[in-house]
Amino acid sequence: MDEHVRAVLRGLAANPALPGHLHARLPAPPAALPHDDTDCHDQPDVRQAADSTTPVDEVIALMEHGHALVRWVIAGRPDLPRVVQERLAADPIPGVRADLAANPAVVAESILRELADDESADVRRSVAHNPSVPLDLLTRLAESIRIGPTLLPRVMGATDGELRLLAASPSARFRMLVAQRTALPADVFELLVEDDDIRVAKGIAQHPALSADRLRALASRHGPSLFRRIATNPHCSPELLHHMARNATARRTYRAIAEHPNTRAETLLLCLEDDDARRSAAEHPNLPTDVLVGLLQDPSLAEPAAANPSLPVEVMEGLIAAHAGEQPPASRHVRTSSATAARAVGPTPISVAEAGPVQSP
Repeated sequence: MDEHVRAVLRGLAANPALPGHLHARLPAPPAALPHDDTDCHDQPDVRQAADSTTPVDEVIALMEHGHALVRWVIAGRPDLPRVVQERLAADPIPGVRADLAANPAVVAESILRELADDESADVRRSVAHNPSVPLDLLTRLAESIRIGPTLLPRVMGATDGELRLLAASPSARFRMLVAQRTALPADVFELLVEDDDIRVAKGIAQHPALSADRLRALASRHGPSLFRRIATNPHCSPELLHHMARNATARRTYRAIAEHPNTRAETLLLCLEDDDARRSAAEHPNLPTDVLVGLLQDPSLAEPAAANPSLPVEVMEGLIAAHAGEQPPASRHVRTSSATAARAVGPTPISVAEAGPVQSP
């Protein structure tokens, strides 16, 4: 069995629309590889450090262990006494200090402030992800490290007053932190939607309270640099998705559009032309049936196409029959016969243009 056929069968096995009687005819999946018993996490001391039932006095004794991995595991424990936290904060391994900095069990302000001045950017970034980080310390960190578009636990737990303080800040980095949060006071939400800074707009563009009209306004104001984030919003309209696909300048935009449930057939055809978006487009249930069947010929797209729930049952049956060496049913048709579908795992890829005119699924 060649890899192309295996890809088709893997896709069919993952297809939620595959009838049970056809699923039973699929070959059994290959056996799982044996477990590697040499994994360093299976060392007794590492297991003891990770075991939540290990008494605290034994955890303290393990701090003398020469293997950094043991201390690394200890740094993530939820029951660390203050003396252990202080020793780990001075550990020579940055990864140990970073895991300690992000540990919610570390609530001592003095330790967090010490770690916030660490020479390692990863350690400082971990402090920003600690739920107990003081707000003034978080804002200082936000100015000096790259946090990215993520909702920080401290912002998630912020009061309305703290959210208003951050949203009104002259620093776009602070406003960006708030824009990642879904639960916002109405006045803060409106302030962020009207923000002209693209970093803030990228955060708020995914907010589920935005209507299709407001998403269209954001796309018009900020242009292609915001298209990918808008395409992840559940209220993005088919018309706006098509407009963004026609005017996108970043390749990642096509993949986000291809993954959106509102994307129409003609827009998916545009996404098929992008290498990064092709697999997502091949899996989309709105893809025209004739194009979908044609994609089974492409070894790089055969698996997602076979997993598409819009693949006609007759085609699924023909593919399974071809693998088993059976005669495909001749009485069922979906624009192409089951025999044609069975030949769709041939070696010659089919282009979108060759697939014929666009049909609704």
